[in-house]
Amino acid sequence: MKVNKFSLVLTLLTLGVVCVGGWKAFSEMSERDRMEAELLALDKKSGELEEAIDEAQEKSKENLEFLSTRIETRKKEASEKEVLLKSLRDQLEAKTAALSAKTERKEELGAEIQEMKKQIAAVEKEIEHSRNRIRSFALSLPDLEGKISELRASVENEKQREIDGKRSLLTYESKTTIYKEHFDVTLEALQRYMYERPWLEKGERLSVPYLQYDFQAGFLGLPVGLERGIEKGMIFSVRANGKKLCRIKINDVSPRNSVGMIIPLFGNPVELRKFKSFDLIHL
Repeated sequence: MKVNKFSLVLTLLTLGVVCVGGWKAFSEMSERDRMEAELLALDKKSGELEEAIDEAQEKSKENLEFLSTRIETRKKEASEKEVLLKSLRDQLEAKTAALSAKTERKEELGAEIQEMKKQIAAVEKEIEHSRNRIRSFALSLPDLEGKISELRASVENEKQREIDGKRSLLTYESKTTIYKEHFDVTLEALQRYMYERPWLEKGERLSVPYLQYDFQAGFLGLPVGLERGIEKGMIFSVRANGKKLCRIKINDVSPRNSVGMIIPLFGNPVELRKFKSFDLIHL
């Protein structure tokens, strides 16, 4: 009777251990099914992302090439994580089978299973991180498309400016010829006006190529006269290179020459010797 009770207790203990092992195996299989469902969801998201990338590449293939490369890298990383997850899943299944066959190693296998769970959690966290980065890339697509549109508009504007510049160059020669003819006519009219009018205005400048001077008598001889508007009694400031040298008052005038008296206390007439041409400013 005692032997039967002992056998019954032993049987119940064995059954309990087997039930615990089965419950553990069922829990691990449920965890595996959950991870497979998440993996399928990740694959679905990756497929949707690939479709979005294809549509974006049709709009601007060249500018999204870098993004496609990054996404392919993330996909490759996800694939590597999937391989790692499958490897861990296979290891988990092997450990679960070993647990069913060798219940005496339950504690050791349980510790190993816990370590694998940590590794799986780390892999899942890495996969979630990769998924977030892929989602960030997908959200950045509209901004990239906007920048691409701005670049296209800028290129079109530059092309239009180039066309306008070419059109302007086509008419530049004719416009330049017209402007030059107008300048020549205007300059000729101004020169004719300057030399034909018989008077000088206050402040007007008259340039002469040389002067004749007699410092002892205090006179200057000018190579201009009535024909250039010089009149008796006019007062001029004599300058050279913008420097004031002296003042003179016209005393005698002929059609082409005149004589002026040097007015004292204005400038230094001796410096006239340093220059070859002079300006007469009517005061």
